[in-house]
Amino acid sequence: MALDQKEILTKIIDTSPDIIVLKDYKGRWIKTNQRTLDIFGLDEHSYEGKTDEELGHLSAGIAPFAPDFASSDQKAWDEGRQIKIEEIITINGKDHIFEVIKTPVYDSLGNPDTIVVIGRDITDLLSSNQTYKSIFEHHPYGVFSIDIDGTFLAINQELQKITGYHKDELIGHHFESVIAKDNLPFIMEKFNLVKYGQTQTHEAKIVRKDGILVDFQITTIPSTLNGKLIGIHGVARDITDQKLSENVKVFQYRYLERIASGEPIQKILQGIVETVEKLSNESYCSIMLYEKEHNWLRVAYASKLPSSFMEGVDQFPVMSNNACCGHAAYTKKLTITPNVETDPNWEKWRSFALDHGIHSCWSMPILSTKGVLLGTFAIYHPQVRAPERYEIELLNVFSYLSGLALERNIKEQEIHYLASHDILTDLYNIRFLHEISQDIIQETKENKTKFAILVMDLDRFKPINDSFGHAFGDKLLQQVAKRITDHVRDGDIVSRMGGDEFVLLLRDVSDEKLLFTIAERIIHEIRKPIIIENREFHVTASIGISIYPEHGNSLDLLIKNADIAMYQRKGAGGKSVALYDESMTERGIELFMLNEELRHALNKNQFELFYQPKMNAEIGKIIGFEALIRWNHPEKGLVGPAHFIPSAEESGFIEELGCWVIWEACRQVHEWKKHQYPIVPIAVNVSVNQFILTDIPAFVEKTLSEFNLPPSCLEIEITESVLNQHNQHIQHSVKRLQDLGVKISIDDFGTGYASITYLRQIRIDTIKIDRSFISTLPNNKEDAAIISALITLARELNIQIIAEGIETKEQLDFLLTKGCTDFQGYYFSQPLPAQKIIELISNRKS
Repeated sequence: MALDQKEILTKIIDTSPDIIVLKDYKGRWIKTNQRTLDIFGLDEHSYEGKTDEELGHLSAGIAPFAPDFASSDQKAWDEGRQIKIEEIITINGKDHIFEVIKTPVYDSLGNPDTIVVIGRDITDLLSSNQTYKSIFEHHPYGVFSIDIDGTFLAINQELQKITGYHKDELIGHHFESVIAKDNLPFIMEKFNLVKYGQTQTHEAKIVRKDGILVDFQITTIPSTLNGKLIGIHGVARDITDQKLSENVKVFQYRYLERIASGEPIQKILQGIVETVEKLSNESYCSIMLYEKEHNWLRVAYASKLPSSFMEGVDQFPVMSNNACCGHAAYTKKLTITPNVETDPNWEKWRSFALDHGIHSCWSMPILSTKGVLLGTFAIYHPQVRAPERYEIELLNVFSYLSGLALERNIKEQEIHYLASHDILTDLYNIRFLHEISQDIIQETKENKTKFAILVMDLDRFKPINDSFGHAFGDKLLQQVAKRITDHVRDGDIVSRMGGDEFVLLLRDVSDEKLLFTIAERIIHEIRKPIIIENREFHVTASIGISIYPEHGNSLDLLIKNADIAMYQRKGAGGKSVALYDESMTERGIELFMLNEELRHALNKNQFELFYQPKMNAEIGKIIGFEALIRWNHPEKGLVGPAHFIPSAEESGFIEELGCWVIWEACRQVHEWKKHQYPIVPIAVNVSVNQFILTDIPAFVEKTLSEFNLPPSCLEIEITESVLNQHNQHIQHSVKRLQDLGVKISIDDFGTGYASITYLRQIRIDTIKIDRSFISTLPNNKEDAAIISALITLARELNIQIIAEGIETKEQLDFLLTKGCTDFQGYYFSQPLPAQKIIELISNRKS
């Protein structure tokens, strides 16, 4: 049976969760629903015809609210329209907020008739809205809302902070107003995707109010209602520092690689300055180096600073409260000046800095790994401001990198100095003279001039040294060295060969009379009394002279001939000068005869290879052999290489002999391999002339193929003379050998700092410390210092290092303490013929 309209309305009202009350114009209740009765604790049979006040007497649930209900009813009648208010009603001891709508109804004559009251519980909704508002406002990231056209509707406090804009400056404006122009097409593309309902996360470049570009990571989320887009919410995170930190790390690794590879210090520090200027907006950067003897800073690198500013701050005093750099160097701590104009530490420099457009400065001391002051690293800015967080990171990272580069450069210079100088006298050593000799010879050829070699030996040094001890002898040598250097010309080179022997190289000596004048003047000065600790000593000297090119075409030959002349003069009583002439030796004839004899010896199989083991002392194993040639002379017996190799080099016969050594070494390895003996690499020495006269890489490749041997079984030792050659052909040959897989080692390493220079250009596998350093160990502190430096250098460059010429346990123990584990020398084994090597291997195996 169908219900009438009144019953339907009653059911709707009774099932509603809202408060619904119908009152007459006098406030008397006419009708209400069950929800209202439950809230106020009213009886359904007793409320009709009663006012709010009267119902308050019946039920404590409505009593507290009755006056407010009546008051708001009257307001609706007074205004003659529907009103909306919020009222708090207590339900089961808990306050609820109701949104109440009161609608006055009038009869046909316009007289008040009834009032309809509807109240909805909005407590949860308000709580939810308040939570959202709180989250929105206090979110640690920037939060914003935009409409579907891209206009800002709301932004939170954090977004205002990181953009510099107040919300009133953005709300109502399109988001494109804060996007960097070159980034806008990309952002618009992402915006269109969000409008199609796709959440987007991407990076964006934002222009802050102060004009500075910042990097944001933005997530935009579409807001929909019934499947229709009604707006967009977004979260923005400032990732400027993060991106800059990532950039700093990339550059940090690049500069560490450049420092480790030995790139010149000038390029590294200039690159650091330019890099920091790119990473720090509108800034200038400088590196100043500390000079301890003057206690000041010198401008070293600054690409953007005006030259007049750099000149003004050069020789900048290191002292407390002296601007930024002076104070940072003094305290060894970061010094920040946000405003030069107001900082009292800039009193002396304020006008000068402001005149050059510098308004803020931040300086970090450059320290060594041991905390020693090396300089300062500074950033200057045309604006008044403190550094950003990432700029502090720039100062920390790049001052550290600058310190590493400077410290490495200092160590390299120390190694170069140790390798090229005699520590006792501060003169160049003979190794340095060898290093530069080829350049001087080339220069002399081009200029069509001559140079002379003087070998000088003291005549009465040994008795003084033996009688008064080495300390007196050392002081005497120091004074003699100073007297020599005081009486040579600019450009002449004085070196100490060792002991009491000196070698001088005098340039441009076409006038022999001048040459004798210089030599006799030196002898005259040395004859003068030498005072040491109030004792007077008298020494004399003998000098032998040879001239390039008359008396030799190499430094070794010139020194040898000058030495012959000097000893002839010594034999005649000393104290004078002698010029070499060919009557002093029959070298020319000897060379010819020896060359013919060598060729005959090769044809008659009189040459033999001996093999000296290379040992690893830690594991007690043989790790390789060096092949050393011997001559089984039918009359003189076994002849060592020192007696015939120099002549072979000089005559050109080294081409044939050198190829035979490589071939024979490979043949012997093949023989051992065939009998299943353990195979370790065999090292063969190759000289300059061999590289020039023979295609060594091609010959090595052919020989290895002939005996079916892997490249790893052969090692080529480059003599010092090879490494000193500025010859692209030789360097190319070395690279070809490395490309074949043949390892390269430097023999006699340390006999000239060219070795260190060329380690950068030639990928060396092994270096062998020259026996001249080893022989004086462990007593000679100078050689010990050089060896320690070389071992450290090899370890840092991941190069194997072998000490050759080990003859005593003391030498071995010393080197082991320095971290050297691979050795060669008579202490372990003398060079042995192939058959003895088999016995040695068999004995070790058993």
